[in-house]
Amino acid sequence: MSRLRRILAGVVLAAVTGIVARTRRRAREVPLSPILGDGRIGGDWADRRDLRGASVVGEMDSLDAYESESFDPDRVDRDVRALYEQTSEFEMTVDATWHRPFRLGARAASRLTSRVEQLNLPGPGEEPKRVESDLARLAEPAASRDPRDDPRLWIRTEPDGTGVFTALYASYEHEGKRRVDIAVPLPSANLSTVLAVDNDDAGIELTTDCPDGGLYLTTPVGAMSLPADQWFRVQPTAGEAAAVARQYIRFCGVPLVTIRYDVVRR
Repeated sequence: MSRLRRILAGVVLAAVTGIVARTRRRAREVPLSPILGDGRIGGDWADRRDLRGASVVGEMDSLDAYESESFDPDRVDRDVRALYEQTSEFEMTVDATWHRPFRLGARAASRLTSRVEQLNLPGPGEEPKRVESDLARLAEPAASRDPRDDPRLWIRTEPDGTGVFTALYASYEHEGKRRVDIAVPLPSANLSTVLAVDNDDAGIELTTDCPDGGLYLTTPVGAMSLPADQWFRVQPTAGEAAAVARQYIRFCGVPLVTIRYDVVRR
């Protein structure tokens, strides 16, 4: 029996080692930001780390950079396009729907995210949050150390300055197609997402369902891919909001959270 347990333990160890090696190998195939977070992020994180460069108005200069056989930027509604190119002209209301079996854990996690002031989404049963945007280029020398193209800070806070979401947005090319590459600083780590850009009628779809897409965790000892995926649908509206964005996140194939952003011009 003891010998059988040793054999089973060896098989399990070999399987886990193989999985970890594959996740690390996959992470090495994409450019990921090396910038890690501190114990608290918040709206002033970039200033505390001397990472804030010149102010910019948009998450990117132009959607035209993402043109491909699967994405025609001329089909995109003007308000949806403006959300990416003149991001600072908009404010958002953020709501989150947590799915079973993650709802109970989300309630506990929301206490942590509110202290860290990062990924600070409304918890189960909480009211939506109104957020404002502040955008800037990543300052030197951090920008030169980042392997991605044109990294920019997008800092979202509540009106009282409480941090909701801080991320470093950038891009890179893969086989002739430009990808969105987003790094979210966490305590002693960052969580990166790589997304392809496609048309969705007059809106935009961004999805990790592409060869190099996915979620990646970077730590001081290296990076690895995670068993998670997500996609965004950004659509124009006929109502008061200029656009509505929905973000869907799954973990191990199970729906984790759906986030809704109602976007209005200031």
